[in-house]
Amino acid sequence: MRRRDRTVRSIAALLVAACCVAAVAFAAPAGAQTTGVPQTDDQPEPDNTITRIDLAADGSGTWEITLRTRLENESAVTEYERFQAQFRANTSRYLDPFADRMTGVVAAANDSADREMRAIDFEADTSIQEVPRRWGVVSFRFTWTGFAAVDGDAVVVGDVFDGGFFIGDDDALAISAPDGYAIADASPTPDQIDDGVVEWRGREDFADGRPSVRAAPATGVGDEGGNAGRDSSGADAPISAVALVGLLLAGVFVVAFAVRTGRLALGDDSDSPAASPSRQGGVAAKQSAEDEQVATVSEGSGDRTPAPTEERALASEESADSSDPDPTLLTDEDRVERALREEGGRMKQSDVVDALGWSKSKTSRVLSRMADDDEVEKLRIGRENVIDLVENDGDGE
Repeated sequence: MRRRDRTVRSIAALLVAACCVAAVAFAAPAGAQTTGVPQTDDQPEPDNTITRIDLAADGSGTWEITLRTRLENESAVTEYERFQAQFRANTSRYLDPFADRMTGVVAAANDSADREMRAIDFEADTSIQEVPRRWGVVSFRFTWTGFAAVDGDAVVVGDVFDGGFFIGDDDALAISAPDGYAIADASPTPDQIDDGVVEWRGREDFADGRPSVRAAPATGVGDEGGNAGRDSSGADAPISAVALVGLLLAGVFVVAFAVRTGRLALGDDSDSPAASPSRQGGVAAKQSAEDEQVATVSEGSGDRTPAPTEERALASEESADSSDPDPTLLTDEDRVERALREEGGRMKQSDVVDALGWSKSKTSRVLSRMADDDEVEKLRIGRENVIDLVENDGDGE
């Protein structure tokens, strides 16, 4: 029994190593010892790794592990194209070690599971993509039969991750439901849920048996008492409930905004200033007359005092000119931009963590979003990420 437990708990570590094998192949210095992957002098270092698992209704999972290298200039593109020619001329040199490793991982899982598992259909290719930046891409793919358990109509992922799972900084893990299925549960709460795909962004250290995903036929999602997205411990919020609450809050906000701005009247229309232009005009005229009267009396004494309406406008302008934005109203992206501007537009990612007091994981997620929106650029200098603020046209700086 102990031997079986040790075998099962080693699967997660092997999975992590296998998913990183290709990355190690391209990241290690020439001559370095790696997990059986041959080394060459021109192997490019990946900036991030994207792992995607596409589930099938029979429990199979098609894995695609994509290594992306940022190509900053034409010289980098030329160098990467040289590597691609070498990769295409001898793909097996890179694919075979990966296939051997994953075959071993699946075989170990098969020995400890009550369903048959195999690793088949290994492939690898390389390309240059622009999304919108230019990236050199190497992708490894294979199919893991029996990867997920089939529970009635549902497909359940998680038991092969006994001992947990790990993705590094700037990396991502995505799991997609089979065709005709929807995500019913996901734990821990994903960073993104979109059209049957859940995604986590690193750095992320998953607990034992995580990530866990339950996919069910789309017509049956939510039929189990509204517990979609919640595991048995009740730790994670229901995905469908979260969406419903979000829609309700959005509706309340729209109605409140419409009432506040006069676009929607509540109760008797005759009592609403927005519903009675003549009455609204009468109130304004009365206020204007009072203001003029105060101004005239003040002028008679030789010292004109601003009317109440004018006084309020002046106070508002003075407040707008003299006060800084309320820090509680700043978005995460605003905070990053302000920190970068205070440091001349460039900071190490670790310094951003210290300046804002965030975790490395949150900082990485916010910076990744900003990089995708072309608000910042990530530069890889050695083993350190350096963040540059992108000045868009019209900033006036």
